[in-house]
Amino acid sequence: MYGKFVADPESLETGSEQMGRHAEEYQSVPRHLEQLGLAGSWGSDGLIAPFVMAFAECVQAGVRTLSVHGAVLDTTGSGLADTAATMRNADAASVIPATRTTA
Repeated sequence: MYGKFVADPESLETGSEQMGRHAEEYQSVPRHLEQLGLAGSWGSDGLIAPFVMAFAECVQAGVRTLSVHGAVLDTTGSGLADTAATMRNADAASVIPATRTTA
């Protein structure tokens, strides 16, 4: 099935802004977790050391994942903005000036 594809610079710019907001949300989570300092909240009695280590590794894996997703969203948003600008420039360059005719 063939469909019609339409790229609208305004919608690309809107999408870019939304991606930027989402990227910031994803990238703020690792900062928030770092501020919480979850690793030190378990105490140091050594009885649950294996659990604490596993928990810390899981948190770090999640932090890395969120950071990567945030970077991807940021890059995608920038790409949408670049595409919108390219489309606007191409549209402006393709305008043929009206010729004046004298009668």
